[in-house]
Amino acid sequence: MSVRPGKRFRSLLATGALTAGLLGGAVAVAPSASAWTYVGECSSSHKIAYNTTSSQSIKIPDVRYQGYYNVRCWMDYGSTGIGVEALQLALRTCYGRSIAVDGDFGPATRDALKYAQGQEGITVDGLYGEQAFENLKWARYTQDGTRNGCASRDF
Repeated sequence: MSVRPGKRFRSLLATGALTAGLLGGAVAVAPSASAWTYVGECSSSHKIAYNTTSSQSIKIPDVRYQGYYNVRCWMDYGSTGIGVEALQLALRTCYGRSIAVDGDFGPATRDALKYAQGQEGITVDGLYGEQAFENLKWARYTQDGTRNGCASRDF
């Protein structure tokens, strides 16, 4: 499986590399103690149960990493796939955005994500990462797979 960074991510990498080159490579970034380590672009999604006694679950984007599904993934403009579909479904279901659930992170998805980020009081940048995962509401399902509203990922 190959990971294809989105256009904005590639642009940021190129800008960072250019800046480091201009400064003679003397650029160091120290992550915070609670830094989220990204493991790849969100390329899949799964339903996760609220807790061991609940029959409810939410569907969230993730990525296969070292044999397991991991939620520490990112998406931005140009991302595609099932992870994007899970995000689009949440934006449509939980935030009332009229967007297609087509797995293509284009301008409509970016604008819908910005709207949701504003509603949740987090950084409004149209990028999916740690803050979006932690704060957005997700499509909720019953045990038989019926969608029945929205819930936060805090369970």
